[in-house]
Amino acid sequence: MTSPTLAPPRSAVLRAAGLRHRPALVTLLTMMAVVSLALLAHGWYLHDGLERTGASSCDPAADACTAAYKQFLRQYGDGLQEFGAVLYVLGGAFGAFLGGPLLAREFEHGTVRFAWTQGAGRTRWTVGGLVVGGAALTVVAALFGLVLRWWSEPLTLRDGRFSPEVFVQTPPVLVGRVLVAFGVAALAGAVLRRTVAAVGAGLAASVALPFLAHAVRAHYLPPLEEPRHSMVPMALDDRWVLNVWFSDPAGNRIPGDAFYGLGDFARLQALVRDGGYTAHEVYQPADRFWPFQFVESGWTAALGVAACAGAVWWVRRRAY
Repeated sequence: MTSPTLAPPRSAVLRAAGLRHRPALVTLLTMMAVVSLALLAHGWYLHDGLERTGASSCDPAADACTAAYKQFLRQYGDGLQEFGAVLYVLGGAFGAFLGGPLLAREFEHGTVRFAWTQGAGRTRWTVGGLVVGGAALTVVAALFGLVLRWWSEPLTLRDGRFSPEVFVQTPPVLVGRVLVAFGVAALAGAVLRRTVAAVGAGLAASVALPFLAHAVRAHYLPPLEEPRHSMVPMALDDRWVLNVWFSDPAGNRIPGDAFYGLGDFARLQALVRDGGYTAHEVYQPADRFWPFQFVESGWTAALGVAACAGAVWWVRRRAY
């Protein structure tokens, strides 16, 4: 007669998960530390360039400030846009590299057969690994986001905080992005049982998510509308301008092509200023930046948690 296997306490399960995935966590920390050091060195170079050219302390509305920023880009901006684009697309990729092997490697090596016969069982075994990996990833991503936010300040001076490259590199949104990549990779690992395929699924989610988020971001809160009698935006408050439409002196909305066909810039400026035409600016105000950050972080983190829950369900119900 055999005695039943007693389930270990939760702390033991989490501790065992930490030991089991310690090599992957150490690799993650090392990779992100190397990238952070590179960003700190390059960021110091960029910020020093802003100070030297005078672009960091001038009035954005002045022509001299525009000239100073152009000089900064000529002298210090080599590779800035390309590097920013890579970070924009792959900023959440670290989650894929941690989540992909988390379950897939265990299936590939066959260690699940031993792990499931222990007291923890397949559900607690899976949850333990996901909790440890997800918690470590959240902390590291938040710290990494602070470095990215500081590095991307030169981009903020040109495009504003709502620009896609800057918005997705701020800590709350970055945490949500890496959790989605982590959850999708873990779920793919449980279903496909192949590490390379799981990492690829997480990378695909990391690439696709910024474009999906940008498509819906403007609708988090209803935009505001403000009429103006100038072709040049009057507000320099870092607002996110979504659209500009025009109305004629009778108040009728006219197509943009029809309005721009009325003459050159000087002629259009005269029509808007003195001719009864009005430009209507549709925008999200600057003070919604942080609310939008937390809204996007919330739904992306929820999506990542849902993917992790799907992985737990699959291991519990469908994995054999």
